[in-house]
Amino acid sequence: MRANLIQKFFLINLFWHLAIGTYFGVWFSERLVDSVTRFQTTNLADDLRTGIKDRIHITFLDDMPEHPGEADALRSLIDDNMGFLSGDVYKTQVLWTRDESVWSNQDERIGQPAQMDEGFQEALNDGKEFAELTTNRYGLTWMWKALTDEEAVINDASSAMRVLLPIRFTRSSVLPAAEGNNLRSEDLKKRIIEAEPDSEIIAGILELRIDPKEILEKTIKDVRSVWKRVGVIYMLSNIVLFGLFKSAFNTIQRQSRELREQERLSNLGKMASYLAHEIRNPLFIIRGSAQTIEETSADPSPPKKLASYIIEEVDRLNNMVQDLLGLVKPRLAPAKSPTSLEKAINDSAERSLKQSPKVELVQQLDPDHDLVWFNRGQLIQVFTNLFRNARDACKGQGTILVESRSSGEGHLQIRVTDDGPGITEENLTNVFDPFFTAKENGTGLGLAIVRHLVTGNNATIEAVKPMGTGACFILNVRLAPEGAAPSDEEETESSEELG
Repeated sequence: MRANLIQKFFLINLFWHLAIGTYFGVWFSERLVDSVTRFQTTNLADDLRTGIKDRIHITFLDDMPEHPGEADALRSLIDDNMGFLSGDVYKTQVLWTRDESVWSNQDERIGQPAQMDEGFQEALNDGKEFAELTTNRYGLTWMWKALTDEEAVINDASSAMRVLLPIRFTRSSVLPAAEGNNLRSEDLKKRIIEAEPDSEIIAGILELRIDPKEILEKTIKDVRSVWKRVGVIYMLSNIVLFGLFKSAFNTIQRQSRELREQERLSNLGKMASYLAHEIRNPLFIIRGSAQTIEETSADPSPPKKLASYIIEEVDRLNNMVQDLLGLVKPRLAPAKSPTSLEKAINDSAERSLKQSPKVELVQQLDPDHDLVWFNRGQLIQVFTNLFRNARDACKGQGTILVESRSSGEGHLQIRVTDDGPGITEENLTNVFDPFFTAKENGTGLGLAIVRHLVTGNNATIEAVKPMGTGACFILNVRLAPEGAAPSDEEETESSEELG
C-alpha cells in the first residue's frame, strides 16, 4: 500500500527520533560504563606492573630507617623512582608494608599504620591484582545522582576510588638480600627464606587513590556536551520535519482546492451543456427570424434597425454560451503541431477585429522564430479572446501591439499590449479567475479560457502592467523543433459560429 504524505511524515519523524535515541543511548551508555568501571578492572594493574617491577626495590619495603637523615634519603630515592605515576591522575599515592606506609606523595601519610581491611588482606595474602572502587555511592545510582545532584556528590569527600596493587618479587631475586643481612625486617627475611624456591614474595602494596570529583566532572561534561549536540540535532530535525509537514499540508490544501474546483467545474459543465442545448435552439430561431426581417426591410427603416439589434444581442448570447462551454467541458490533451504564429495572429484578428475598423493591429514579430509548438485551433482562440478583450478595453478605437522574441532554451515570448485604461495592481492576479471581470457587461470567462488553453499546451501566460498605459499579457510558448514544417490543418474547436 502506498503511503500518503501524512503517513510519510510520521514515519520519517519516528525513524529520525529512533536514530537520535539510539545514538545517544549507545554513546552515552558506553561513556558512562567506561567512566565507572575502567578503574574496577585488572587492566590498570597490568598497565602499571612493568613500571612497579622495574622501579620498586625490596629495600623500599624494609623497616623504616631509624635515623631521620636515612629516612629522608630513602623517601627521596623512592620519589625519584615513582615519578612514572602521574600526580594529575593519582592524587594520593602510598607505598605500604604489612605494618605501615613507607612512602607517599603526601608527607602526612608516611609512617601511618596499615589498616588491614578486606582489600589489603586479599592483596597481601592471595596476591590478587585488582582495582577496587570504594565509595558511599554505588554503581550507576551513584553516577546518576552525580548528574542530577552535582553538589551533593562531587563535594562528598568520603567518596574515593582506591586502587590496590600487590608488590611482587621472585624469591630468587630477593634471596641474596635476605641471606646477606641487608634487610632490617626479620619478618621479611623469614618470609623470603621460608618461601618455596620458585614462588613470589608479596612484600607490600601500592595504593593509588583517584579523586572521583574529576571523574564525575568529566562524565558530567561529556553528558552535557552530548545533550547540547542532541538538542541542536533535535531542533534542526524538527525544523526539517516542520518544513516537510508544511509542504505536505500545503500540497493537501492545493489538492483539496483543485478537487473542489474540478467538482465545481463539473457541475457547471453539466449545467452549461444543458443550458447551451436549451438556449441555442431558440436563439437560432430568433436570429434567423431577425435576419429575415433585416433582409426584407427597407434601408433605412425602424424594423431593419431593430432586427440588427436583435442579431447583435443573439450573437453576444451565443458567444457567452460558447465561452462557458469552452471553459467547463472536459478536454483531452490537445494535439500540438508546428503552428505559424503570424498566421494564427492574422486569423484571430480576422475573427475579432473585423467589425472594429478603428482598432489597429501592429505586429513586431521575430522573423527567425515563427513556428511554435501549439494546437493551431486553440492558439487562434487564445489570440481571438485577447484581441476581443483589448478591443473592448479600447472601446473600439486604439492600437494593439503584438511582439515576439526568443527567450532562450527553445521558448518564445509573445507580448500583447493595448493602449486602454489598463488593469489595476490588485486585479493583476485575479484577471484569469473564472467570472472575474471589470467590464460592465463582461462574463469573466474570456481570460479564464485563455489560461485554460495555454496551460493545456504546456505554456504560460501572465498579466503585467506596461511602462505606459494599457494592459499587457505575456505568453511563453515552446518553439517548434528545428526543421519542422508548418501545419495548415486548422482546428475549429470552441470557435463554432451560430447557424
